[in-house]
Formats: sequence, structure tokens, C-alpha cells
Amino acid sequence: MKKTLNISLIIFGIGSLILIGFIMFIGAAMGKKADNYNFSEKQNLETKLIIKDSIPQGEFTYELYFTEFGGRMENLSVEIIITGNKIIVYNKEENPLIGGNVIVKGILLKHKSGKWIIGKAKTDKNAEEIGGCSDGPTPINFETKIIQWC
Repeated sequence: MKKTLNISLIIFGIGSLILIGFIMFIGAAMGKKADNYNFSEKQNLETKLIIKDSIPQGEFTYELYFTEFGGRMENLSVEIIITGNKIIVYNKEENPLIGGNVIVKGILLKHKSGKWIIGKAKTDKNAEEIGGCSDGPTPINFETKIIQWC
């Protein structure tokens, strides 16, 4: 009986070590970085951006603030659609701007200043100037629902 118990404990111990080794192997294999699974950098950046900074998704009504008039002109109501980090700003039916149905379309980026911008390329996040009547990207504020426009 004692001999059987000793053999059982030895088998149990060896089995436990094998199980622990197997779990460690699986953990190491599952712990690979996204780079090792051949995801593109673009996919990784966009996913991190959306999850980390929670860009609102869907259709919204925002206002264009005409920067060159410094508040002396009434804001214009516009419709926007955000999908992922892509945005399209549309003219509304009442009081539309001239130039077509789409006012601006681009990608949402967090500028180096910490402000959200509508850019044309990822490099816009490092633009020297934003907003106002510069040639830089267009600032957007998700809390106040204001897009600075010139």
C-alpha cells in the first residue's frame, strides 16, 4: 500500500510539472506582440487610437466656427459622420455653404498639441500650425461639437 502511494505521488508530481511546463509554453506563445502576427502598423495605430482616446462613432450635428470672423459671424450647423478614425463633414440643407455637399473629409488625429484635428495624412499630427486660417489641419472639439473653419 505504501509503495503504491509513493508511486502515485511521483506520477502526480511528474504530471504536475508537465502541466506547468505546458501552461508556460502556451502563455509564452499567446503573449506575442501584434508585430509577430503580421498586422500592419496602420491597423495597430488606428485600433489603439480608437480604444485609447474614444473617438465618438456615428452621425452627429456639429457647428462650424468661422475663425476669420472671431465670433462675429453665426456658427453654421453641419452634419458629420465618423467611422473609425475617418470623418466626413456635410452641408446641411438649410443655409448650406457653396461648393458642394461635402465640406471636408479626412482622418481624425490627435495633434502633438493634444487637440483633435481633421487631417489628410498621418503626418498632419505633427503640423506646425493648425486651425485659424493657416494651411494646417482643421481642429475639432468632440465635447463642444465645434469645428474651427476658415
